[in-house]
Amino acid sequence: MHKLFKNTVFIGKKAFFLPSCHSTNEMASVLISEKSPTNGTVIYTDYQSRGKGQRGNIWESEPGKNILISIILDTSFVEASNFFELTVITSLAIHDLLSEYLKVDIKIKWPNDLMFGKLKIGGILIENYLKQNVIEWCIVGVGLNINQEKFHENGAISLAQICGQKFDREELIGLLLQKVESRYFQLKKGKIESLKKEYLANLYWKDEIHVFKTNGVFFNGKIVGIEPSGKLKIELEKGSKSYDFKEVIFIK
Repeated sequence: MHKLFKNTVFIGKKAFFLPSCHSTNEMASVLISEKSPTNGTVIYTDYQSRGKGQRGNIWESEPGKNILISIILDTSFVEASNFFELTVITSLAIHDLLSEYLKVDIKIKWPNDLMFGKLKIGGILIENYLKQNVIEWCIVGVGLNINQEKFHENGAISLAQICGQKFDREELIGLLLQKVESRYFQLKKGKIESLKKEYLANLYWKDEIHVFKTNGVFFNGKIVGIEPSGKLKIELEKGSKSYDFKEVIFIK
C-alpha cells in the first residue's frame, strides 16, 4: 500500500501502488476473482507493460509520467442493460478534473476518450462483472496524459504540454478520485437523466457535420445523441442510424 487518499468517503481508502505491472485493470480483475473486494479499491502504477485501450489498442505511456489507474466499484445498483451509465459518470469525472486546469476545448469523444481540441488527452476502459441482471462490480480504468512531452502517436497531447508546466501526479489522482466518487453518488441517487444531459452537452462533434466510416464506406453525418444502450445516434441525409462501439470510425 502506497498512500491513503484522505479527501474521499470511500474511494482510495484501500490503495495499492505498483511500480510496474502488465495492466492495472488486470490486477483489479485478480482482486475481484480471488475474493469479494473492498468497494473503492484503487490500483495505480508508474508503468504498464500491457496497458489496454479501447478496441484492443495499446495505451502508450512513458514510465512515471502519467496517470494509470483502476478503481473497483460496487455497482450492484446498476442493471446490466444500463452499463453505459458507468462510462457516462467516468467521462464526466475526468472532464471535471481537466476542467479545473483547462477551461476550454475539453470534450468527451464517444465512447471512451477525452479530447483537447482534436488531440487525445485521456482514455477510459470499463470492465463489468455481472451477477444475474445487475453489474455486481465494475473496474474503471483510466489513462491520463499528464507529464509526457513526446508521443509516437501524433494525435495525443498531455496536460503539461498544454499548460507549459509539470504536475504532481498523486495530487491529481487524489482529485480524480474525488470527482469519480461525486459522480458515482449522483448515479446511485438516480440522477442519470441530468448526468446524461451533461454528458451530451460535452460530447465531441455533437450537432456538427463530419465524415464517418462504417464497413469501409465513408459518409457525412451529425451526432445527435446516445441511445440508452450506449449506441451513438448519427443523423444522416435521410433519417438517422445508431452505431455500436466497433461499427463506426470518426474520420474528420
